[in-house]
Amino acid sequence: MEIQCIRCKGRGFCGKTCKWQSEAFKSIEFKKDFTGTSPSVFIGHYNYPNVYVGIMSLQFQTPLAKTYDDPKLWSKSYNISQVVDKRRNLVNNKSASCVKKLSDSFIGKVQEVALSYKPLDIEVSLKKAPTPSLKYDFISNPMGPSSEVAKLTVCDNPRIKPVVEKCFNDTDLKSTKAMGLLYNKGFDENTISHILSSGALGVKKERKLVPTRWSITAVDDGVGKQLIANVKNYPLIDHYEILNGSLYGNYYTIILLPDVFGYELFETTNGNEYCRDVEMYKGRSDYAYNTAGGYYAARLGVLEYLNKIKKQAAVIVLRQITSEYYCPIGVWVVRQASRNAASNVKQFNSENELLNYLPIITPIHFLLKDSKLYNHFKTQKKITSFII
Repeated sequence: MEIQCIRCKGRGFCGKTCKWQSEAFKSIEFKKDFTGTSPSVFIGHYNYPNVYVGIMSLQFQTPLAKTYDDPKLWSKSYNISQVVDKRRNLVNNKSASCVKKLSDSFIGKVQEVALSYKPLDIEVSLKKAPTPSLKYDFISNPMGPSSEVAKLTVCDNPRIKPVVEKCFNDTDLKSTKAMGLLYNKGFDENTISHILSSGALGVKKERKLVPTRWSITAVDDGVGKQLIANVKNYPLIDHYEILNGSLYGNYYTIILLPDVFGYELFETTNGNEYCRDVEMYKGRSDYAYNTAGGYYAARLGVLEYLNKIKKQAAVIVLRQITSEYYCPIGVWVVRQASRNAASNVKQFNSENELLNYLPIITPIHFLLKDSKLYNHFKTQKKITSFII
């Protein structure tokens, strides 16, 4: 994976089709008319605000439909090829719409699927049979084929949890607070993202469809900011820590320094070139353009750890992407890898101990010298230095 690809993350920097995008799996025969089970929805972002709105479904009925859209399950039990094999079977049954037209009958069906904790059976007639294809993305989950809907009927009544229904019906509740409420009630980011993208959250006059690519990052960022507010009220850690973990060839080394909260992410393949974004204690007002959605996803995993131990720290994350990660399958990989690192913690009593240990576990340890956060930590005056 080239450094230009890491910077781009599917945003078209090179002006070419991503090398991972391909027509594939010709052996699958997709039908024009079918009854299937839908585990999720997808909102496109091209030509915004006029986008394609889709209900993702299998072309058969199954009680296992949820496994086709469950990143937390995938991270525990699936390899990359198994994730791809699941996703290639899902059809995006789509219809064009403006993001503000929530009164459209098709959008109502999209919201039923998004709000229901139980995948719903649907009957579909497409304008033409889908052509087998598979698209990969650094942010969204892999996508199978798509086709425009001629007619779609939801066969089940949606099963909606009370807290989800409360957020949907409360048209005075801001979307960021609704996301935090759902997160605190145990809903995972994937589910919250689908609900947000369907236009089911927020103040009534501000509600609209949110492209899936954007809603994923919005959830990671929105929940993350609420966790940061908590972290800033905790005492500083009184030592140094390294968290170390991986997923699918993405290796994370997370360094915690005894300082007020700040966050910096490096992403690299070989250390010679890298992407980097950083925020100091006051945060940042602009989007993390270099590392994009991975910035917020990795940050969420670290913030969960700091909230768990009820401590504050400056955080530097080193991400090495190896050839094991041979195609991107979504930013959930970043989030889960960060969480995996939080289960492997090493503590140090001094900075020298940390610096001596760092080269043992990561070949990109030398990137620390380029860290804005680390250099700020090294040079800033502490209040204790003025105490005689």
